[in-house]
Amino acid sequence: MRISALVVASVAAATATAQRVIPVTFSKPTPRLPALHKRAGTYSQELNNNLTGGGYYAQVTVGTPAQTVDLIVDTGSSDVWILDSDADLCRSRSLQDYYGYCLSTYDPSKSSTYSVVSRDSFSILYVDGSGAQGDYIKDTFSIGGADIDALQMGLAENSTINSGLLGIGFAANVAASTPYPNIMDLFQDQDLIAIQAYSLYLDDLYAETGTILFGGLDTEKFIGELKTVSIQPDYSGDYSSFTVALSSLATTADNGTVTNYTRTAVPVILDSGTTLTYLPSAVANRIFDALDAVDDTSGTGLVYISCDYLDDNRDLTFDFQFGGNDGPIVRVPVDEMILNNVQGYTELGLDVPSLPFDNACSFGLQPSSDYYLLGDTFLRSAYVVYDLTNKQIGLAQANLNSTESNIVEITEDSGIPDAIGVASQVSVTQTATGLPGTGTGTPSGGQSTVTVTSTSTPGGESAGARAVPAPKWEALAVAIVTGLCGLMGVGLVVL
Repeated sequence: MRISALVVASVAAATATAQRVIPVTFSKPTPRLPALHKRAGTYSQELNNNLTGGGYYAQVTVGTPAQTVDLIVDTGSSDVWILDSDADLCRSRSLQDYYGYCLSTYDPSKSSTYSVVSRDSFSILYVDGSGAQGDYIKDTFSIGGADIDALQMGLAENSTINSGLLGIGFAANVAASTPYPNIMDLFQDQDLIAIQAYSLYLDDLYAETGTILFGGLDTEKFIGELKTVSIQPDYSGDYSSFTVALSSLATTADNGTVTNYTRTAVPVILDSGTTLTYLPSAVANRIFDALDAVDDTSGTGLVYISCDYLDDNRDLTFDFQFGGNDGPIVRVPVDEMILNNVQGYTELGLDVPSLPFDNACSFGLQPSSDYYLLGDTFLRSAYVVYDLTNKQIGLAQANLNSTESNIVEITEDSGIPDAIGVASQVSVTQTATGLPGTGTGTPSGGQSTVTVTSTSTPGGESAGARAVPAPKWEALAVAIVTGLCGLMGVGLVVL
């Protein structure tokens, strides 16, 4: 496993003359199971929701003329890297049979603005042996209507991962041995946003769109007060991951009974590149015991739970509180944490173990002894603002299926502003497909926004198991589950 060097990147202040937000919207491709194996301003980018296991994809362009590339949006990593069109995985049928087809690639020979930074210096390796290696390059990069000049990226020539990543974490966590200004640095340095900050709205499991706003937040996308908590430094005192204190985790039953499963605060990483939620084994096991869930992560890679909860306990919520008794609370509904996907897996060859219930679902929460991550099964219910400059996280309950927009810029003076969202959850109207209707509204205040629509990945393919260098923190280690675990939707752990 390669650990990235930790050097805190300097942050240059940008004077805002007009409100700019770069919106990035997430779009859902055809529902499917994972494969077997943004004032300065705000910018918005659309992402693809691949439901239970594929991650969220943003469509960007690289080079001159522009080449379209789909990248997994990952708050847990810090490098942007893309697949070379001539990468070994893209040429080898045997590698594709195991790791999946290359989803989208970049051909440096077709770009007049491509340059090499250092050959054979890009290397991201994982504890299971998966990873990507190649050159560090620079080229033009566009996302959500924002054009970034000479962004340094990894160009993977050898890869066991079939999609590139859009890492938007702290520059201190880049994979290079010599730290460099990453995409968040350049957003600010090139006066595209005022400070290094963005907000993330994934929307619910079946939503077709969600949005990431670089440089701003949207008060129509959350409920009640947006509360902030401090990002925790790693053991050396540097900031390399979005680690916050989870002070309590409880369930609230249909009858109002509250059961708390934590005894002390737990440091957790908010990570969009991780599909599921990973908690200390002691906490997870208490929840499994209470809900009669069966932990088979050492076998099939799944935690099984009765699907009856989806019908008989529809008001059950998993309540995550951060930063103490007065901190923000995010309530995850049962149908976001219990996933009705086991039957689909059995049709692909999964041998389900003997269970104490007939109607088996998978649980979106799993135990871990090494790393504690709040992935997409949590993040879909949360509205999260990441302020890298001021080392703060804003959290509120997501207003699911919101079609309105009221964008507020995050400035150098304000940081994460004291903001109030809508009073209550919007009502959901059904579309012709039977899925909740979603959409994007027009921002208020006459500000300019650009929405980029992502294309869905080909049916039956996924990004496979992915990971990036771990934050330099003792309690964390990168663990990627491949093979059958990729089938289970648990192989998507991208730190």
